[in-house]
Amino acid sequence: MLVYQAGIANVFAVKSFNLANYGRDAVRLSQSDFRSCEMFARGLAAAGVVVRTAACNMAGDIKDQPWSDDLDAAPFSESFRPVKMN
Repeated sequence: MLVYQAGIANVFAVKSFNLANYGRDAVRLSQSDFRSCEMFARGLAAAGVVVRTAACNMAGDIKDQPWSDDLDAAPFSESFRPVKMN
């Protein structure tokens, strides 16, 4: 899961694509600038991993926070380039 967080992004491995924390069991694989995380997520997708995108407008560790699929409402959304799954 590629998750945008204000001016940074995260890539998490998740057991389920829940936007709420229930059953997600997120493990952070990367936290960096938008482009670095987007490229990492694209590499995962190219290797056959299903990648979904979300946003979380919370400070600190967002691993256990609720995430949103409303990317347009997130800060800096004009700079997002989420992974497009075929």
